[in-house]
Amino acid sequence: MENEILITAIFVSAGLLAYVIIPGLLVMWDRVLDHMESSKGGKP
Repeated sequence: MENEILITAIFVSAGLLAYVIIPGLLVMWDRVLDHMESSKGGKP
């Protein structure tokens, strides 16, 4: 019984990692790059 709970927890955490955390990090990195570009090149 404990093995099934552990496997389910692993799948749930992998799903969270793939669909929540990684896109969030990509959006944050995109915003950082936009901020660096706008501060370096001036306001368009």
